[in-house]
Amino acid sequence: MAKKSPRRKLIIKLDETCAKIIKIRDEHHCQHCGKYVTGSDAHCSHVLPKSFGYYVRWDLINLKLLCMHGHLHWWHKNPTEAGKWFREKFPHRMKYLDNLKPDPLKKWSMACLRDLLEELQEKLAQLESEE
Repeated sequence: MAKKSPRRKLIIKLDETCAKIIKIRDEHHCQHCGKYVTGSDAHCSHVLPKSFGYYVRWDLINLKLLCMHGHLHWWHKNPTEAGKWFREKFPHRMKYLDNLKPDPLKKWSMACLRDLLEELQEKLAQLESEE
């Protein structure tokens, strides 16, 4: 098996840190059905897809916690209904996302990724201390 590059390791750490933050922020409840979720049933889901670029991949406003069923069998299978639901439930977040200008070709430097990780880790530590 190929060794992971330092960049890939950093991206994985960013994904993991965001997922922890979203679980705490959303109080481990699926934002669609309200079910308490943990482990493999807790999916950190993007509103705008990761393909829009790194800045939406780790933007906490672009992330929500869904149960596995809600994520795989509702969010991805009914995008029109899911988008309408998100717009109605989180109008302030949708307004912010509507104003983003995607740049999927922009490649972040390792320094920018490290700075973002540090910022997210500080946010996570703050949330964990409040629990």
